[in-house]
Amino acid sequence: MNIIVTTSSFPRDKDDYKARWILELGQEFLKEGLIPYILCPHVAGSKDYEVIDGIEVYRFRYAPEKYESLGYGNFLPHEKCSSRIGVLIQYCFNSILIASMLFFMSLSLHKLRKKKNAELIFSNWAFPAGLVSAVYHQISGVPSVLKVYGTDLVFLKRFKLRSLGKYILNKHDSVIAISDYTKDYALSFGADSEKISVFPVGSNYPIIHPQVSLDNFKGKWGISGRPVIFTVHRLIPLKGTSFLIKAMSKIVSVHPDALLVIGGEGPERNMLESLTISNHLEHNVLFAGLVPNEELPLFYEACDVYVIPSITDKWGNAEGLGMPALEAMSYGKPVVGFDSGGPSMTINDGSNGFKVPEKDWEAMADKIILLLSDPVLRNKIGVTGKSIFNDEYRWNKVGQRYAEVLNNAVKG
Repeated sequence: MNIIVTTSSFPRDKDDYKARWILELGQEFLKEGLIPYILCPHVAGSKDYEVIDGIEVYRFRYAPEKYESLGYGNFLPHEKCSSRIGVLIQYCFNSILIASMLFFMSLSLHKLRKKKNAELIFSNWAFPAGLVSAVYHQISGVPSVLKVYGTDLVFLKRFKLRSLGKYILNKHDSVIAISDYTKDYALSFGADSEKISVFPVGSNYPIIHPQVSLDNFKGKWGISGRPVIFTVHRLIPLKGTSFLIKAMSKIVSVHPDALLVIGGEGPERNMLESLTISNHLEHNVLFAGLVPNEELPLFYEACDVYVIPSITDKWGNAEGLGMPALEAMSYGKPVVGFDSGGPSMTINDGSNGFKVPEKDWEAMADKIILLLSDPVLRNKIGVTGKSIFNDEYRWNKVGQRYAEVLNNAVKG
């Protein structure tokens, strides 16, 4: 069965990891007898058409290339700007392009569905792809399934578009939420609970690089022989990095050689570096910048504890799932996080990690200290987390569940 997968974010080339889980899910679809064709916005430097890992990718044009800036995180200015003025300016600019994107996505969807004789549309994110597929489903009757992530629903809520959100959610045959937290958010819009399933984003982790020595990797980054705490994310308010740096000021009083490795870039980096200096933590905090894809698994393997300090930001956004924490679990690493958003439901306190009250950095420090001080407990929790990951989050388990929902939508 041929299906059209619509999305506003996708790897921009074969080596890009942006929203790569959609590509990985497409590969799982192939194993289940579903033939996916990806439809996503064009972005500067990408090809209009290419085949990545056996999957055809069609990128539609909606503006002159230098203005094709929507999607890939740019619908959500909180990822680009930390000030309200910056967010407002970016939204004003984006709003000029949104109508064009919606029109050309709709037109491209219709043409591609006809060309491939596709029997189903599978959309990622309620806006813009979900809106397009909802309208198309209502007009054409072609079966459709929507996957929501959380940030897309916050986007609609922020602009008081609850009615539109309810329309989008209920005009699909089925809705897949990536966590119970995201499902609850969808229900708050008035979504039909009978239509919603909860399946996480899957993963092919752990990835092992036998050609790279872990000892050499540790030597390269100067982390040999030190207790290592790792976190990786965009440096934006939502990710709560400042609370983890504050926690380090308490952690080093017990483990003076402990090292926090922060992977990622973003608008908060200068502020976070200043916070590190003001707390005299230059010896204990390493800003690794954008971590190359081939090195990310090695950081997971090298760390003793993984931390996901995400919070609910001032816009109302919270972490939908927290994929890096799950990837760390695949390496048998205990996870510590705040009781916020999706991670509050994926972390089973005392089982695969610890969760503490949101923004309580002292409580977070206490749990990290406990894990660093007790290797037996650390290993026990890590083993449990790895077992949970293998049972619930690996693509070979999750992909079949997605395929079942899509097949049922076509059968009616």
